[in-house]
Order: sequence, then C-alpha cells, then structure tokens
Amino acid sequence: MGQEQKMECSKENTGPRFGKRHIQAILLFTAIAAEIMTRTSLSLSIVAMTDNSTSSNPNIPTYHWSDTNIILSSFFWGYFVLQVLAGEIAKNYGAKWFLFGAMFCNGFTTMLIPLAAELFGSKGVMACRILQGLCQGGVYPCCHTMLGRWAATNERGKMSTFVYSGISAGSIICLPITGLISESDWGWPATFYVFGSCGVIWSIVWFFFGQNSPATHPAITPEERRYIEVSLNQDKDTKNVPTPWKEMFSSIHFWAMAIPTICTGYGIIFLQTEIPTYLKQVLNQSNTSSGFLTAMTYAVGVLVTWIYGPLSDFLIERQILSRTNTRKCFEAFSCYGSAASMLILISLGQEQTGLATFMITMSAVFGAAIFFGHGVNAIDMSPRFSGIILGFANSVSCLAAMAGPLSVQFFVKDETNAKQWRLVFIIASFFYVIPATFFLIFASGERQWWDDGAEKTDLSEKEMEDRKLAKV
Repeated sequence: MGQEQKMECSKENTGPRFGKRHIQAILLFTAIAAEIMTRTSLSLSIVAMTDNSTSSNPNIPTYHWSDTNIILSSFFWGYFVLQVLAGEIAKNYGAKWFLFGAMFCNGFTTMLIPLAAELFGSKGVMACRILQGLCQGGVYPCCHTMLGRWAATNERGKMSTFVYSGISAGSIICLPITGLISESDWGWPATFYVFGSCGVIWSIVWFFFGQNSPATHPAITPEERRYIEVSLNQDKDTKNVPTPWKEMFSSIHFWAMAIPTICTGYGIIFLQTEIPTYLKQVLNQSNTSSGFLTAMTYAVGVLVTWIYGPLSDFLIERQILSRTNTRKCFEAFSCYGSAASMLILISLGQEQTGLATFMITMSAVFGAAIFFGHGVNAIDMSPRFSGIILGFANSVSCLAAMAGPLSVQFFVKDETNAKQWRLVFIIASFFYVIPATFFLIFASGERQWWDDGAEKTDLSEKEMEDRKLAKV
C-alpha cells in the first residue's frame, strides 16, 4: 500500500471519538499498573518484613534474613523465561488468553507470599517471586503486540504513552499505600493481599472486554477498523507470517534497539528495587516517607511523559525532526541525564536530603523519556513483530536486571554506609551511557523491510528497495 493511500485514509472517518481502540488502551494501561503494583510492592514491604519496629501491631511477623537482595533479584529468574515465547504466541494466536492467564496467576501468586514466608522463610518468598516473574514475563510482549495491532500510525506515540504510563501509575499507587499499610495494624501481609487481588480482578474484566485485534472485535465499526488496519498496512490476515529471525539478527538497527533495552534494565531495576532501601538506610527516611517520596518521583515521571508523547508526535508530524532523529534525541536526553543524576546523588551527604530528593526526582524526569527513544523503537521498525522483538530484548535484559540487586548484595555490606553504595551507582550509570551511545550511532526509526516476513506483499518495488537499503 502506497503512501498516498495511507494519507487518504488518515483523512477518512476514524470511527467514534472514543472507539474500541481506546478501550483496549485503557485495559492495557490498567494491566501494566496492576503488574507493576505486584512487582514493586516487595521492594518496600521487605523493609517491613525484616524490621520489627515498622508495624504498630506486635503480632505481625518479622524475619531476620540476610538474603533480601537475592529475594528482590529472584523475580527475574522467572521473568526472562517466557518473553520470546509470549511474543510468538501473541503474534500467531493473539494476546488475549495469554494475558488473561498471566495476570490471573500473577495476582494469585502474590497473595501467597505471606503464607510462603511463614512456612518456608526466604526460600518460599523466592519461589513466589520466581512464579511472579514467570507470569509477568509475557505482559510487555503481549502489550507491544496489542499496540502493534490497535495503534494507528499517527496515534502510536499518544497511545503508547498512555499504555506504558501504567508503569509509573502503578508505582504511584503502590508505594505510598505499601508504606501506610506496613506501618498500620494490618501490617505488611495486607499489601500482598490488596495488590494481588487487583491482578485477579483485572483478569476477570479483561476476559469480557479484551480483544486481540480490530479484525476479531465483534462490535467495532467498519470505519474504525479500516482506519487502523490501512494505517498499519496490515489489512490482510498476517498471523501465519513466519518470524524473520535471520533478517532481524543480521540488522544493525535491530541491535541498536535491543542492546539499550538489555543494558538499561540494570539501571531501571536497580532504581526501582534499591532506592527505598537507600532512602531508609542512608538518608534515614521512614517507610511511609520513603514510599511517598518514591511515589512522588513516579508522579513527576507520569507528568513529563504526557509532555514527551505529544512532543514526540509533534516533531515527527511537523517534520521538524525525522522519526529516527526524534528517537535518538529522546534516548540521549534520557540515558545521559539519568546517569548524571545518579552520579550527583552519590556525591551528596545525609545533610543534603533535599538536594538528594531533587536528584532522585530528576532521574524520573530523565528516565521517562527513554520510552520515546528505544522503548517504542520496536513498533517503529516492525509493528507486526514488535512483541517478539521486545520479548527477546526483555528476556536478555533480565540478566542485567538480576545483576542490580545482586551487586548491592555483593558490594554493600553495610547498608547505612554511603561510600559502599557509590560503586553500584557508578556501574548503573555506565549501563545507561554506553548503550545510549550505540543507539545514537546505529538506530533507525523507520519500518524495516523484513517486517513483511516471508510473504509476498503489495508494496511497490521502490518501497521494497527502500526497506532493503535500511538493512545496510
């Protein structure tokens, strides 16, 4: 399908102003928020689980564990397993049922953590976290696949912004509530019951309202379906198109997206899991204040995301910057800024709590831009295989993500000693700077020729030649 036909389609009726694609986006947003709540709550709850002065209820159990960072890392032992498989299943059979099962089991497993801790100690919690990771491993590949099928090209930035802002929204909700519940009479076990039930409830709602694509939705208007499918040049049945593994792995543009995704996993997960401990042990913040402070940084991240998304689309639509250069600008801003924030943070002392809080907040401001760099690049390059691409990159990224908490376990022997934290912050900054530089040199924001897989297409010879040149 040529460019003229796409432009003509963009001027046609897009269907209802609030269409079925918007409902799917809301469902995906809440899915990500729910899975982030079940994932993140432990980073603050584990402080209460090992500190008998946290809860006002003396009957709440506490444990003397020396392997808390291994517990935090164990989530990723299961997380990497199903990433690629989930992308393949979502592409070939649709994301609905995989996402339903993953979210239901994730919520149920979360509610088992207090019982597992009581019966089996830290090993029981690790087992639950591994199962959580196994369940959540398919969430992002499924969401990427859904966006590749539901987000029209000129709405991709806005819809992706909304869906993935669920990451920050989940943290904003989870962290202060976790702090408050942990210090209440209910104690830390209640946090797992509350957030686990959210995952179960979401899966029930998804069962009734989730749909794989515009083609399978029973109530979508013909105008909205045509608008989406023609915009994506996927108005044919494409579920049986084979994944072009060889072509992807031989593309430098693929690796320009994959390597930053893999490497920044260290820095992102390090900040998510260890900042609450750093705030309490080094900066002497209480669980409640730590939860609210961390939530505030995510709130700032959400606010700036709603600036970045429209700005990204504006730069591309007005041709101020090409799609490729837009992605590179956001990548540089995010990764270099995040690295600088961490390096400044570790140079501050306990008496500079206000400035430390500001730098943690700035890390969220910079970090939120990463989605408009390499974060959305898989959908740019291959709407059809974006879930599989993200699944592969996220799967390998788990190795880096595991290393974040483990590096703290290895290097930080005294959690109140700021000097011991410096090395792990420096390592995290390198995991931002080096891959971002690689992205700036080799990334592409254009759809790649191999997105058509092995099937013959109705692309013009010129378009096919242009896509093949993009491989070089």
